[in-house]
Amino acid sequence: MLDILPNFEWIKNSNLVVLLRNRLDFEKYNFLTLDVNILSKIEKNFQEQKNTTLKIYTWNKNFEEIIFLFYLDTKKDLVLFLWENIWLIPEKFSFEYDKDNILLDSLILWKYYFSTYKSEKKDLEINIVCDVNYEHFLQDRLSTLKNITDARDLVNTPSNDKTCDKYVRHIKNIYFKNTKVKVIDYDELKRLGLGLIEAVWRASTSKPKLVILERILDKKLPTIWLVWKWIVFDTGWLNIKTESYMYWMKDDMAWSASLLYTMKELDEKTLNCNIVCALAIAENSIAWDAYRPWDIIKSYSWKTVEVMNTDAEWRLVLADWISYISKNYKLDSITTVATLTWACMVALGYNYAWIMWNNKELINNLLNNSTFEKYWELPFNDYYIEKSKWSISDYKNLTEWIFVWSTMWWAFLSNFCLNWEKFAHIDIAWVSFVKEKYWLYNVWATWFWVDSLSKIILDVNK
Repeated sequence: MLDILPNFEWIKNSNLVVLLRNRLDFEKYNFLTLDVNILSKIEKNFQEQKNTTLKIYTWNKNFEEIIFLFYLDTKKDLVLFLWENIWLIPEKFSFEYDKDNILLDSLILWKYYFSTYKSEKKDLEINIVCDVNYEHFLQDRLSTLKNITDARDLVNTPSNDKTCDKYVRHIKNIYFKNTKVKVIDYDELKRLGLGLIEAVWRASTSKPKLVILERILDKKLPTIWLVWKWIVFDTGWLNIKTESYMYWMKDDMAWSASLLYTMKELDEKTLNCNIVCALAIAENSIAWDAYRPWDIIKSYSWKTVEVMNTDAEWRLVLADWISYISKNYKLDSITTVATLTWACMVALGYNYAWIMWNNKELINNLLNNSTFEKYWELPFNDYYIEKSKWSISDYKNLTEWIFVWSTMWWAFLSNFCLNWEKFAHIDIAWVSFVKEKYWLYNVWATWFWVDSLSKIILDVNK
């Protein structure tokens, strides 16, 4: 439950969260009529000029507890300070909206809780006091936070409730005012000759789908293309994953959830460009007719690919999908996003997504973005593209160069941009799903890319 109120007098039986950055901030709370001893402690904190907290119990009719967060030493990052002290905040709380959104984001995103499958639900009770002049900023940010948490819910949903068919239904049930949804079913997919996608799906009872979300304002405007894959659960096929790796595979579609809700975020925004998201939905399983290592498969581009490892399925799906889009649409650039594998984590840990590109202008905004999300670019040159070619087929989906796997995956995909479009790839494997509380991400699914992508596209339009 979330209420927006004009002042604190409207609040009953809550707890108050107060962020203090100076004495002027505190003056707004004179109505609390605090005990002299409490006032003395607050004054002492101001004098010491250090970051600290103070939690008091009160007889105030409106608030049971008051949590003061003193952010006075600006040498420390504010977000990190809030993250360290968020445990003090109960499930029922009130606070005053600040236009910089930091307190709002911290309280709502860190307090996120996935309870869909719990018999007893845990709901937050939040009151936000907001000046009427700022309310439109608050509403806009709350809409973004709703899209972020919806994306997190989708990633956290178990795979039995997000099969290919169920996911398409989920997309169709999202209210888009300005975005068109086009679905290419399996029969059409097979007729078109998308052989790599068909091979990945072959052992599953859930037929693959291709979905295109279009927000076309004017065909004369530039078009941003985002290409994504949705693997509802990644077993590894015949190169089956071990138990510890298999456990986390419901999150293999995390990036597609992020892009889906980015499209929702941008649906009613004012834009000076067209946006198209292309989604390939497939499921891998193990059966007698599953594709095998060393199978050679003809792609949509008519180029052949030898399957070196069936657990490298995502690049097969993306390769076909990139070729289809490259051939059938006039494009200036293509950007793919994916949850790849452990190679990304080995290089950058859990803190950064990696980027590779053949044209710097595609990713400058990402590298310089002002959100909480962080990116790092990896080196690349044409030598890697040459090494992605193979002796008995045109290409292979896995290289023996295990120490540059991330680079070689980008090189493999770049071969399927049929018109040699500007191409960038972003990997969010280990920042999309975390096993412990980190930053504002809490546990399980994060919101990685929803915020930064929407801001980047909106910045392009300024």
